[in-house]
Amino acid sequence: MSKLPLWLFVSYGGGHVKTLLPVARRVRELGIAQPLYLALTTAAPLVRASGLPVIGFADLMTAADEQARRKGEELAAALAVRSAEHRESVAYLGLSYVDLEQRVGREEAAAQYGRYGRQAFLPLGILERAIRRFQPALVVATNSPRAEQAALETARALDVRSICVVDMLGISERHLLCRPDYADLVCVINEAVREALIKGGRPAADVVVTGNPAFDSVRDPAMVAQGAALRRAAGWDRLHVCLYASSPEPASTPGVAEAGDPDLPRLIERTLVCAVEANPALAMWVRRHPSEAAAEELLALRHPRIRVCAADMPLHACLHACDEVIVTVSTVGLEASIAGRYVTRVRGSIVDRFSPFAELRIADRELTVRELPAAYGSVMAGALAPARDRAGAPGGDATERVVAVLQSVQDGHRGA
Repeated sequence: MSKLPLWLFVSYGGGHVKTLLPVARRVRELGIAQPLYLALTTAAPLVRASGLPVIGFADLMTAADEQARRKGEELAAALAVRSAEHRESVAYLGLSYVDLEQRVGREEAAAQYGRYGRQAFLPLGILERAIRRFQPALVVATNSPRAEQAALETARALDVRSICVVDMLGISERHLLCRPDYADLVCVINEAVREALIKGGRPAADVVVTGNPAFDSVRDPAMVAQGAALRRAAGWDRLHVCLYASSPEPASTPGVAEAGDPDLPRLIERTLVCAVEANPALAMWVRRHPSEAAAEELLALRHPRIRVCAADMPLHACLHACDEVIVTVSTVGLEASIAGRYVTRVRGSIVDRFSPFAELRIADRELTVRELPAAYGSVMAGALAPARDRAGAPGGDATERVVAVLQSVQDGHRGA
C-alpha cells in the first residue's frame, strides 16, 4: 500500500480555522491524504480538540533561534490581550520579527512593527522552514495575510502545489488573489467574488465557486432548534432580539491612510447597551471576537435583557436565537444573511470598504454609531424583516466541494 501524501493546512484562528478545519477533518476521514495543521495563534486549541496532528511556530524553533526567543519574550510581554499559549506567542512573535528584520533591515522592521504591529509580518523564511521540513505534496491556506500568505508564496517558490480558500469576499487581498501565480487554484464563496477576481486578471480556470465550509452548518436543523431553545431559556420569545458580533478595530492597517479607533467596538457596545436599557421591547446577545478581552463589564451589569454569548455557544445557534445581527466588518454578517437574519452594518471602521455588505446585499441597512439610539428607540418584536434578495453562498456542502478541488489539484487537474 502506497504512503498517503501529506497535505499542510495553515490558518489563523477565528473564521479562518473554521473554514479549513472541516476540510482537514474530511480529508482524514476519506483517507486521501495525511493532514498536518500549522495552527497559528488562537487556532491551536480548536485543531488540537479535533484530534488532527497540529504544529505551531514553537515547533519550528531551534536552538539557533535564541535571538528570536528573546525578542519574542519582549513582544509577548507587551501584548494587551494574550489569547494564545505563551510559548506559542513567544515563538510566533520572535520568529516573525527576526524574519522581518532579515528582509527589510533592523530600523525599517522597528518602524513597521511600531506602526502596524503583527500586521507587518510576512514570515517567508519560517514557512520555508516548515515546508522544507515536512515536505507536503499540497499546501492549503485561507486568504489571510502574514503567515498564510507566506505559506502560499513559499509553496509556489518551492514548486509545491497550493490552494487558497477565500473565507469571505477577499477584497483586502484582491491584489494577491488576482495574481495568476498566487496558489494553483482559488476557492471562493460565490459567483460575485469569482467574477471580481476574473475581472482583476485571474484566469477563469483558476477560480472555483465552492462556498465556505465554515458556513455548512448555518441552516442545520440542530442549530435552528438550539437557537430557539437559547432564546426561550432567556425568556425573550416576545422581544426583538439582537446579536452584536464584535470584531477588533485596528489603529492602523497597511494600505489605509486613515487612523482607526480601537475603542469603536466598545463604543458600539455601550451605545447598544443604553438602547436596550431604554427600550423594554429590546434584548441583546453580545459575542466578542475570540481575540478580544472577555466581556466582564457586561456580565457585571446582570441586566435581564443583556447576555454574553458563552465560549461554548455555537455561533450558528446564536444566529437563530435572534432576529437581527449587528456587525461592523465581521464575517458573522454574511453568516447571518445566509441564516435569514436581518443584518445591520455599523459604519466607521477604517476597513469599511473591504466589507461592502450593503452593496453585495448581505446587509439590510447601514448605520453610523450616532444613528443607533434612534434606530432602536422604538423598535418592536417583528418590526424588522430581512430583505428577500440575498447574495449568499451556493447550496450544498462546501466542505465536499473544497475537498474535491484539493484532490483534483493533487491529481494534476485544474479544477474539481
